[in-house]
Parts: sequence; structure tokens; C-alpha cells
Amino acid sequence: MKRPIIGIPSSISTDKRTYFIGDNYDYNNNNYSKSIINALGVPIILPATKNLDVLNYQLNLCDGFLFPGGLDINPLYYSESPKPLQNKSNELMDWYQITLAKKAINLNKSILGICRGMQLLNVVCYGSLYQDISYFKKNHIKHNQENYLGEKTHLITTINNSLVNSLLGNKYIVNSGHHQCINKLSNCFKATSYAPDGIIESIEMINKKFIIGVQWHPEILALKDLKMLNLFKKFINSCK
Repeated sequence: MKRPIIGIPSSISTDKRTYFIGDNYDYNNNNYSKSIINALGVPIILPATKNLDVLNYQLNLCDGFLFPGGLDINPLYYSESPKPLQNKSNELMDWYQITLAKKAINLNKSILGICRGMQLLNVVCYGSLYQDISYFKKNHIKHNQENYLGEKTHLITTINNSLVNSLLGNKYIVNSGHHQCINKLSNCFKATSYAPDGIIESIEMINKKFIIGVQWHPEILALKDLKMLNLFKKFINSCK
């Protein structure tokens, strides 16, 4: 049986060691690959590039894409200036992932966006973000947990007739490792779950087979949590 090929765009880290200072490294947390493999997909890491010929080759090579967590998205992409609590972004990483996501959506490729990846999907489709959750509301719950992300930390409530509701039921406890959240939701998406403070925890694109974003980190929970693994299985099956 042919296994779908899932492209994972790389994050970028700048080396600070004296003899490599300024060099960039492509990387991703290995749990993304583990979860794709456990769901019977084949993960490949996609290095960021501004070479459009290479990007298009990557696009056509893959059956689906997982956009991972990572750095903040430059707020210029949603027409805002940076505020004091905006964290580090990377120009190449932003341009590459946004360009790749736009092309993948136009081709109706299956996409799973995780944490930054969910925020990226919203920005690509002309939504916006709160640059820090405190700009949304002061009395929010803790969304950037200090415990290991393999532990669950807060409740979400899902919306009927959504994929996350079918997988997780009406309520579920998830992990949480983010300081930004969705502000204006793109008209292309519907919100399908919420945290107790009203922050959007998952989105699903309207009239697409599988373009979904979740704010938590299922790739870590899926190693022990069957319901989270089933999210990856649904994703992989949609790529066939």
C-alpha cells in the first residue's frame, strides 16, 4: 500500500557558536515525524528556500503538509506593526511557509497546522493574530505551560459537526505552548473549539476536504493518546 508523503516545512535556527555564528539550521521536533509515521504516512522535512522552482517541486512531491509550531509570524503579514510583546520571527521562514501554504490550499492539498501552523493558515487567508494573549484579555488562563508538553493542562470545548468534535467529543483536555492567538478569524475558516477564556483552539476550512489547524500540540500527545493519534490518521487518510 502506498503511504502518503507528508511535507513538514523546516523551522530555522541561527547558530550562536563562535565558529558557526550566523549560520542557519533547518530543524523540527522529531515528534511530528513520529506521529506521521505512526499514522502510516511518510514524513519528509522541507528546507526553506526562496527558489520558486524548488518550492514548486516540493509542493508537487508531497500529498499533504504539516505546518509545525515555531517562531512568531511577522505582524506585517497581517498589516500590523510589531508590539512590545511580539517575539522573534524569521523572514525566510515566514515567506517560504506562507507561499507554500497558499499554493497548497489552491491545489486542495490536505494540511494540518499545529500551533504556529494554525496561526499561519489564518494569516494566509487574511485573518489576523493577537501578538500576545494579554492584548486579547487580561484575565486569560495560562496558555504557555511550564510543564512538559506531554502533559495536558487545560480544557477545550468543541463545536458540533466538526472534525475535532467527532474525534474528541464535546470536551477534552489538551496541552498548551503558545503566547499568541487568533484575533480576526479568516472568512475561509470556522472555529471548531475554544478554551475556557474564549481563545480559539481549532479551525477548519470551509468546503475543503482537510485543511485544519489546532492550537495545541497533538504530535506530543499522540505518542500516548489514541484520540490524538486518530487526528493524524484522519489527516493521512485524507491525503490518499
